[in-house]
Amino acid sequence: MKVFIAVDMEGATGVAHREHLLPGGNDYERARRWLTSDVNAAVQGAVDAGADEVYVNDGHGNMRNIIIDDLHEAARLVVGPAQSKNKPLVQVTGIETEKFDAAMLVGFHSRAGTPGGLLSHTWVGLLVHEIRLQGKVAGEALLDAAIVGHYGVPVVLVTGADDACREAKADLGDDLIAVEVKKALGPSACASLTPKRTAPMIREAASRGVRERASRKPWTTTSPVTMDVEFHRREMAQRALELGVGERVGERCVRYEAKDVPSATLHLWRGLEEALREDGSFLK
Repeated sequence: MKVFIAVDMEGATGVAHREHLLPGGNDYERARRWLTSDVNAAVQGAVDAGADEVYVNDGHGNMRNIIIDDLHEAARLVVGPAQSKNKPLVQVTGIETEKFDAAMLVGFHSRAGTPGGLLSHTWVGLLVHEIRLQGKVAGEALLDAAIVGHYGVPVVLVTGADDACREAKADLGDDLIAVEVKKALGPSACASLTPKRTAPMIREAASRGVRERASRKPWTTTSPVTMDVEFHRREMAQRALELGVGERVGERCVRYEAKDVPSATLHLWRGLEEALREDGSFLK
């Protein structure tokens, strides 16, 4: 049996501040250990439930955060930056390569615009005001669930702060198993449990989620699939359109339409890459 774990960092045990999230930041190296502990607990839970291999996709920032030297030996780490030519399915790249029985979302956060949300954003905080999937406002948990759902894989567990857990259950079903590792107190403040406390919680929940996977249905939708991205500024949308894919549906909004969620995701991510392009400082 194979299990896939998509990993982000904002929702990891102890993480509260941008400094925790970026190389060179204060306590970033400690935060990497906290994140790896959460992941190891999820891997062990999957193994307890009968998994013989677990793919772990490092899906945060430069996507080189998990400490492989400390990673559970049952894991296979998907690592490397989220360029469309490199990791086309972003946080769940690898789901298309094997037949997986269940997926987990570890260390996830709430979507952009969440009132009082902890480190809330959607995919690229510098660019994205909102993403809508088939007209529904979507955070990263729903977007990833839709991609793995295309491949017939159900999400059986989410871990993160209380706001992220509420969002995931609202989008993916109230029966979704969620582990709240901390409570959001503000955009960069939380009341976190300790790794010694959260590790056994995540392990038990992961094991239960994998054992009960038959009760969870993959998140699917009909074709064609539309994904709208509303940028913070109109020039970002204009740069995205210069790629020649997508259509303007608002001053700051670009729509991508495709036959399925993975294809729409690839178009959208290419648009985000194009929108990140900046003119040289001598032209500003």
